[in-house]
Amino acid sequence: MLPEYIQNACDWARMHGWKVFPTHANEKRPCIKDPFGRATNVREEIIELFAPFPGAGLGIPTGPSNQITVIDVDTKNGIDGLFHLRALEEYIPTTGVVHTPSKGLHLYFDTGCLEIPNSVRQIAENNDVRSAGGYVQGPGTITKVGRYSWDDRFISPLGKLAKMPPGLLRRCMGARIEDHYETGWKRSPVRDELLDPIFEGCRNDTMASRIGYLLRKLEPSLALKAAQHINQECCKPPLSERELLATFYSILKREMRNV
Repeated sequence: MLPEYIQNACDWARMHGWKVFPTHANEKRPCIKDPFGRATNVREEIIELFAPFPGAGLGIPTGPSNQITVIDVDTKNGIDGLFHLRALEEYIPTTGVVHTPSKGLHLYFDTGCLEIPNSVRQIAENNDVRSAGGYVQGPGTITKVGRYSWDDRFISPLGKLAKMPPGLLRRCMGARIEDHYETGWKRSPVRDELLDPIFEGCRNDTMASRIGYLLRKLEPSLALKAAQHINQECCKPPLSERELLATFYSILKREMRNV
Protein backbone atom coordinates (compact mmCIF):
# COMPACT_ATOMS: atom_id res chain seq x y z
CA MET A 1 0.00 0.00 0.00
CA LEU A 2 1.41 3.37 -1.04
CA PRO A 3 1.81 6.28 1.43
CA GLU A 4 -1.04 8.77 1.19
CA TYR A 5 1.05 11.53 -0.39
CA ILE A 6 2.25 9.25 -3.21
CA GLN A 7 -1.19 7.74 -3.77
CA ASN A 8 -2.61 11.26 -3.97
CA ALA A 9 -0.12 12.19 -6.69
CA CYS A 10 -0.86 9.00 -8.62
CA ASP A 11 -4.62 9.57 -8.35
CA TRP A 12 -4.57 13.12 -9.76
CA ALA A 13 -2.17 12.14 -12.53
CA ARG A 14 -4.50 9.28 -13.47
CA MET A 15 -7.75 11.27 -13.26
CA HIS A 16 -6.62 14.21 -15.39
CA GLY A 17 -3.45 13.04 -17.07
CA TRP A 18 -1.52 15.75 -15.22
CA LYS A 19 2.24 15.56 -14.98
CA VAL A 20 3.27 16.11 -11.36
CA PHE A 21 6.33 16.55 -9.17
CA PRO A 22 7.01 16.66 -5.39
CA THR A 23 7.15 19.91 -3.44
CA HIS A 24 8.24 20.99 0.02
CA ALA A 25 4.65 21.66 1.01
CA ASN A 26 5.24 24.34 3.65
CA GLU A 27 7.66 26.28 1.47
CA LYS A 28 5.81 25.83 -1.84
CA ARG A 29 9.05 24.97 -3.64
CA PRO A 30 10.07 21.91 -5.65
CA CYS A 31 11.90 19.06 -3.96
CA ILE A 32 13.85 18.27 -7.12
CA LYS A 33 15.97 19.99 -9.73
CA ASP A 34 14.36 20.54 -13.14
CA PRO A 35 10.83 19.88 -11.82
CA PHE A 36 9.17 20.76 -15.12
CA GLY A 37 11.45 18.48 -17.11
CA ARG A 38 11.03 15.59 -14.67
CA ALA A 39 7.31 15.99 -13.96
CA THR A 40 5.47 12.85 -15.03
CA ASN A 41 2.04 11.22 -15.15
CA VAL A 42 3.40 7.66 -15.27
CA ARG A 43 2.56 5.82 -12.03
CA GLU A 44 5.90 4.00 -11.62
CA GLU A 45 7.83 7.21 -12.29
CA ILE A 46 5.69 9.18 -9.82
CA ILE A 47 6.39 6.61 -7.10
CA GLU A 48 10.12 6.82 -7.77
CA LEU A 49 10.07 10.63 -7.91
CA PHE A 50 8.07 11.14 -4.68
CA ALA A 51 9.42 8.30 -2.52
CA PRO A 52 12.55 10.15 -1.24
CA PHE A 53 10.40 13.00 0.14
CA PRO A 54 7.99 11.75 2.84
CA GLY A 55 4.88 13.93 3.10
CA ALA A 56 5.73 15.84 -0.08
CA GLY A 57 3.19 18.18 -1.57
CA LEU A 58 1.74 17.79 -5.04
CA GLY A 59 3.28 20.12 -7.61
CA ILE A 60 1.18 20.54 -10.75
CA PRO A 61 2.78 22.43 -13.66
CA THR A 62 0.38 24.89 -15.27
CA GLY A 63 0.23 26.08 -18.85
CA PRO A 64 0.54 23.97 -22.01
CA SER A 65 2.29 21.03 -20.30
CA ASN A 66 -0.93 20.14 -18.47
CA GLN A 67 -3.26 22.34 -20.56
CA ILE A 68 -4.51 24.23 -17.51
CA THR A 69 -4.44 27.74 -16.08
CA VAL A 70 -5.17 28.39 -12.42
CA ILE A 71 -6.50 31.64 -10.98
CA ASP A 72 -5.18 31.95 -7.42
CA VAL A 73 -7.80 33.94 -5.50
CA ASP A 74 -6.60 35.02 -2.08
CA THR A 75 -7.95 36.89 0.93
CA LYS A 76 -5.24 38.75 2.82
CA ASN A 77 -4.49 42.15 4.31
CA GLY A 78 -8.23 42.65 4.61
CA ILE A 79 -8.73 42.43 0.83
CA ASP A 80 -11.19 39.86 -0.53
CA GLY A 81 -9.84 38.59 -3.84
CA LEU A 82 -13.09 36.86 -4.76
CA PHE A 83 -14.99 40.12 -4.43
CA HIS A 84 -12.53 41.84 -6.77
CA LEU A 85 -12.74 38.97 -9.26
CA ARG A 86 -16.54 39.23 -9.31
CA ALA A 87 -16.27 43.00 -9.71
CA LEU A 88 -14.69 42.41 -13.14
CA GLU A 89 -18.17 41.32 -14.30
CA GLU A 90 -16.69 38.55 -16.39
CA TYR A 91 -18.59 35.29 -16.82
CA ILE A 92 -17.03 32.58 -14.66
CA PRO A 93 -18.32 29.07 -15.42
CA THR A 94 -18.53 26.19 -12.97
CA THR A 95 -15.13 24.51 -12.95
CA GLY A 96 -12.59 22.86 -10.67
CA VAL A 97 -12.23 24.61 -7.30
CA VAL A 98 -9.56 23.92 -4.67
CA HIS A 99 -9.69 25.51 -1.22
CA THR A 100 -6.25 26.57 0.01
CA PRO A 101 -5.02 26.57 3.63
CA SER A 102 -4.94 30.40 3.58
CA LYS A 103 -8.74 30.44 3.00
CA GLY A 104 -8.29 31.27 -0.67
CA LEU A 105 -9.35 29.45 -3.83
CA HIS A 106 -7.66 27.96 -6.86
CA LEU A 107 -9.91 28.04 -9.93
CA TYR A 108 -8.79 25.51 -12.57
CA PHE A 109 -9.53 26.16 -16.27
CA ASP A 110 -8.84 24.23 -19.43
CA THR A 111 -6.68 26.49 -21.64
CA GLY A 112 -5.20 23.86 -23.94
CA CYS A 113 -1.88 24.82 -25.49
CA LEU A 114 -2.30 28.58 -25.03
CA GLU A 115 0.83 30.34 -23.74
CA ILE A 116 -0.80 32.46 -21.04
CA PRO A 117 1.66 34.50 -18.96
CA ASN A 118 1.91 34.26 -15.19
CA SER A 119 0.93 37.44 -13.38
CA VAL A 120 0.51 38.82 -9.87
CA ARG A 121 -2.52 41.01 -9.09
CA GLN A 122 -2.76 42.19 -12.71
CA ILE A 123 -6.24 40.92 -13.51
CA ALA A 124 -7.64 41.96 -10.10
CA GLU A 125 -6.48 42.67 -6.55
CA ASN A 126 -5.35 39.49 -4.77
CA ASN A 127 -5.80 37.44 -7.97
CA ASP A 128 -2.72 35.78 -9.44
CA VAL A 129 -2.50 33.80 -12.69
CA ARG A 130 -0.51 30.56 -12.83
CA SER A 131 0.00 29.29 -16.35
CA ALA A 132 2.94 28.86 -18.79
CA GLY A 133 6.10 28.13 -16.81
CA GLY A 134 4.28 28.15 -13.46
CA TYR A 135 2.85 25.61 -11.05
CA VAL A 136 0.49 25.26 -8.11
CA GLN A 137 0.30 23.05 -5.07
CA GLY A 138 -2.40 20.57 -5.92
CA PRO A 139 -5.32 19.10 -3.97
CA GLY A 140 -4.37 16.75 -1.18
CA THR A 141 -1.21 18.70 -0.31
CA ILE A 142 -0.94 19.02 3.47
CA THR A 143 0.90 21.95 5.08
CA LYS A 144 1.41 22.94 8.70
CA VAL A 145 -1.63 25.25 8.46
CA GLY A 146 -4.00 23.00 6.54
CA ARG A 147 -4.83 21.05 3.40
CA TYR A 148 -5.48 21.96 -0.23
CA SER A 149 -8.93 20.45 -0.77
CA TRP A 150 -10.90 19.84 -3.97
CA ASP A 151 -14.50 21.08 -3.62
CA ASP A 152 -16.74 18.50 -5.27
CA ARG A 153 -19.80 20.73 -4.87
CA PHE A 154 -18.71 22.35 -8.14
CA ILE A 155 -17.41 19.44 -10.19
CA SER A 156 -16.21 16.02 -9.08
CA PRO A 157 -12.49 15.19 -9.07
CA LEU A 158 -13.17 13.26 -12.29
CA GLY A 159 -15.13 16.12 -13.85
CA LYS A 160 -14.17 18.03 -16.96
CA LEU A 161 -12.68 21.46 -16.36
CA ALA A 162 -14.43 24.43 -17.95
CA LYS A 163 -12.80 26.28 -20.81
CA MET A 164 -11.62 29.71 -19.67
CA PRO A 165 -14.26 32.18 -20.94
CA PRO A 166 -13.15 34.80 -23.51
CA GLY A 167 -13.47 37.84 -21.24
CA LEU A 168 -11.35 36.35 -18.47
CA LEU A 169 -8.93 34.95 -21.03
CA ARG A 170 -8.39 38.40 -22.56
CA ARG A 171 -7.57 39.78 -19.12
CA CYS A 172 -5.13 36.97 -18.41
CA MET A 173 -3.45 37.48 -21.77
CA GLY A 174 -3.12 41.19 -21.06
CA ALA A 175 -5.16 42.15 -24.12
CA ARG A 176 -7.07 45.42 -24.16
CA ILE A 177 -10.70 45.01 -23.19
CA GLU A 178 -12.95 46.53 -25.86
CA ASP A 179 -14.84 49.60 -24.74
CA HIS A 180 -18.49 50.26 -25.45
CA TYR A 181 -17.76 51.98 -28.76
CA GLU A 182 -16.59 48.62 -30.14
CA THR A 183 -19.01 46.29 -28.40
CA GLY A 184 -22.16 48.41 -28.44
CA TRP A 185 -22.45 47.91 -24.68
CA LYS A 186 -22.44 51.05 -22.58
CA ARG A 187 -20.94 50.57 -19.16
CA SER A 188 -22.41 52.18 -16.09
CA PRO A 189 -19.99 54.79 -14.66
CA VAL A 190 -20.64 53.23 -11.24
CA ARG A 191 -18.63 50.19 -12.36
CA ASP A 192 -15.42 52.20 -12.49
CA GLU A 193 -16.12 53.87 -9.14
CA LEU A 194 -17.33 50.80 -7.27
CA LEU A 195 -14.38 50.65 -4.85
CA ASP A 196 -13.55 54.36 -4.68
CA PRO A 197 -13.58 56.00 -1.21
CA ILE A 198 -16.90 57.43 0.01
CA PHE A 199 -16.65 60.33 2.43
CA GLU A 200 -19.02 61.62 5.09
CA GLY A 201 -21.76 63.79 3.67
CA CYS A 202 -22.44 61.66 0.59
CA ARG A 203 -22.33 58.14 2.01
CA ASN A 204 -26.06 57.38 1.81
CA ASP A 205 -26.57 58.66 -1.72
CA THR A 206 -23.40 57.02 -3.04
CA MET A 207 -24.12 53.70 -1.36
CA ALA A 208 -27.66 53.80 -2.77
CA SER A 209 -26.21 54.24 -6.26
CA ARG A 210 -23.73 51.40 -5.81
CA ILE A 211 -26.34 49.09 -4.28
CA GLY A 212 -28.62 49.70 -7.26
CA TYR A 213 -25.78 48.77 -9.59
CA LEU A 214 -24.98 45.61 -7.59
CA LEU A 215 -28.60 44.48 -7.59
CA ARG A 216 -28.69 44.73 -11.38
CA LYS A 217 -25.64 42.46 -11.61
CA LEU A 218 -25.97 40.01 -8.70
CA GLU A 219 -28.63 38.06 -6.87
CA PRO A 220 -29.75 39.91 -3.70
CA SER A 221 -27.77 37.78 -1.20
CA LEU A 222 -24.50 38.36 -3.09
CA ALA A 223 -25.35 42.01 -3.67
CA LEU A 224 -25.84 42.48 0.08
CA LYS A 225 -22.47 40.89 0.86
CA ALA A 226 -20.83 43.12 -1.74
CA ALA A 227 -22.55 46.20 -0.30
CA GLN A 228 -21.38 45.30 3.21
CA HIS A 229 -17.84 44.90 1.89
CA ILE A 230 -17.97 48.30 0.14
CA ASN A 231 -19.40 49.92 3.26
CA GLN A 232 -16.57 48.62 5.44
CA GLU A 233 -13.76 49.20 2.96
CA CYS A 234 -14.82 52.42 1.21
CA CYS A 235 -17.05 54.47 3.51
CA LYS A 236 -15.16 56.91 5.73
CA PRO A 237 -16.53 56.14 8.31
CA PRO A 238 -18.79 53.15 7.50
CA LEU A 239 -22.54 53.46 7.80
CA SER A 240 -24.11 51.59 10.67
CA GLU A 241 -25.41 48.15 9.77
CA ARG A 242 -28.94 49.43 10.41
CA GLU A 243 -28.49 52.35 7.98
CA LEU A 244 -26.94 50.11 5.35
CA LEU A 245 -29.72 47.51 5.55
CA ALA A 246 -32.40 50.20 5.38
CA THR A 247 -30.80 51.61 2.23
CA PHE A 248 -30.27 48.18 0.72
CA TYR A 249 -33.85 46.98 1.18
CA SER A 250 -35.24 50.31 0.00
CA ILE A 251 -33.28 50.00 -3.26
CA LEU A 252 -34.16 46.30 -3.54
CA LYS A 253 -37.87 47.16 -3.27
CA ARG A 254 -37.47 49.80 -5.97
CA GLU A 255 -35.59 47.42 -8.28
CA MET A 256 -38.28 44.74 -7.78
CA ARG A 257 -40.94 47.21 -8.95
CA ASN A 258 -38.93 47.85 -12.10
CA VAL A 259 -38.64 44.19 -13.06
